[in-house]
Amino acid sequence: MNLEHDIALVTGAGSGIGEAIAHTLAEAGATVAVADLRGEAATKVAEAIVSKGGRAIAVAVDIADGAAVEQALATIREQAGPVSILVNNAAGWVVKLFKDTTEEEAQRVVGVTLLGTMNVTRSALPDLFTTRGRIVNIISDSARTGEYTMSVYAAAKAGIIGLTKSVAKEVGRKGVTVNAVSPGTTDTPGASGFIDSVGGAEKLAKAYPMGRIGEPSDIANAVLFFASPLSSWITGQTLSVSGGFTMI
Repeated sequence: MNLEHDIALVTGAGSGIGEAIAHTLAEAGATVAVADLRGEAATKVAEAIVSKGGRAIAVAVDIADGAAVEQALATIREQAGPVSILVNNAAGWVVKLFKDTTEEEAQRVVGVTLLGTMNVTRSALPDLFTTRGRIVNIISDSARTGEYTMSVYAAAKAGIIGLTKSVAKEVGRKGVTVNAVSPGTTDTPGASGFIDSVGGAEKLAKAYPMGRIGEPSDIANAVLFFASPLSSWITGQTLSVSGGFTMI
């Protein structure tokens, strides 16, 4: 699979699933803009990609800030070119019963996860119209099944399902596809709090038909498919990557 002419923007790429996606797209030939709230983390991932012969730049940005997102897109255009692949992966979460979740916590989770995805998508659309590009939104199976102690996160991710379908209808005639990848529980530092709250990875794996929880590479490979020409006539769809936990 050859993406050597593509510029890919991956948000939340400083660790976990986003980091794996950034490496996978770079290995396929894309120039990757590694975006993260944590500038040092973004730089570390970009440097790792370059050290392996890939092409990458680091971008520090809070996607909940629309003006900051506009500036980040301008930087990417200047340093790499117009974005042709957008992967909306960044998210906020709080592992807490809904009754104990504060308004401020909820606003931050929704602000990053849902509104942040809107900010980046809106700012990237001019590039994507020009490049006839692809948008891949990372949601979560919790958006469709619900999740204990992660109500606000699940609600925000459910919003992205609606966004995926609606934007797909708006931009299809511009040659842009919009799809979503829906991970089951994946072994990342960010998921450790939730995994611990339900008894650990070994116990959780028993609920999965394939007998394990996900690895970041499982999600990254699905993203690669949606980012490639192989999916050129697929849009508005959600693919569950969950070892059979969610079957639709």
